[in-house]
Amino acid sequence: MKFNLRRLTRATAVVAGAGLLGLSLAATPAAAAGPSITVTPTSELNPDGQDIRVVGSGFDPNANNGFGIYVSFGPKNGDQWYLNANAFQATKWVHKNASGSPSQAKMNADGTFDITLTGIKARYTDGDGNQVDCLVTQCYILTFAAHGLPDRSQDTAIPVTFVGGDNPGGGDDNGGGQPPAGDSKDQVIIANVTRTGALTLSVAGTEVTLSDAAPGGNATGRLNKATVTDARGTDAGWSLVGQMSDLASAEGDIIPAANMGWTPTASVVNDGSNATVTPGPAVRGLDVARTLASSEGGSSGGVFEAGAALDLLIPAGVATGTYTGTLTLTLS
Repeated sequence: MKFNLRRLTRATAVVAGAGLLGLSLAATPAAAAGPSITVTPTSELNPDGQDIRVVGSGFDPNANNGFGIYVSFGPKNGDQWYLNANAFQATKWVHKNASGSPSQAKMNADGTFDITLTGIKARYTDGDGNQVDCLVTQCYILTFAAHGLPDRSQDTAIPVTFVGGDNPGGGDDNGGGQPPAGDSKDQVIIANVTRTGALTLSVAGTEVTLSDAAPGGNATGRLNKATVTDARGTDAGWSLVGQMSDLASAEGDIIPAANMGWTPTASVVNDGSNATVTPGPAVRGLDVARTLASSEGGSSGGVFEAGAALDLLIPAGVATGTYTGTLTLTLS
């Protein structure tokens, strides 16, 4: 005989999203002539502030899905200088779909552009709070693929010097006069956690088929996995209980819910939370609410999984047939 146990759960599905999109794009080769820039002026700049005109040609406006390039002023610190936008005093995003924003500029279909970086000074404080002095440290007009993409085919570097600091780094394109690549800089990471989560329950399925059994025997199976998520941020505690209806056949015969027993299991899904969970006791008699799992206040924040081995005692005098009942899980 086959006994079907259908589970009806009171659950609320919650989907939480995070705004971080990683892009990994194949680099499109630059135009045959290769990218180049003309910078005016490149020497004798006013250290108190100077406009610099940058004219580019040979760039590929369609490279990297048309993301374009950054045109920046600042030093080249280390091998991955293009990943730290904070080091630059000024940056303009040049791409084919540029908006009217002052921080953007149009790249023409032929790979040319003509922009001006305004008010470039010899000394400034970068976005990491570091003092940059282009009178003693070589600074450049730089172009490189936008958004930190690994395509290096769009890189150019023209050294510029100010009055009182002629060619401080030797004028090479390798960041001469810069700290060695082994230098380290600290960055303070700040994460704001908002208390907008909820206490939710989800289940891995809606039907459990017990093993065949004869009258007087036992039908066994396993409860579908239940997942509890406590993202309230309050550590207020929670309890997950289950209660069974009688199992009935199409002919009206009954197997009492009191004959159903379970042996619960529960575990914490390790996400770094200092959470704990306790499985309920092994009992027979799910005609009343029984604890499947619980977590006490102060340690309930996190994600948890709960289940149970099921054991249904078949009355010796019951008629053969398929019996169906409902097990309801309630989270509170």
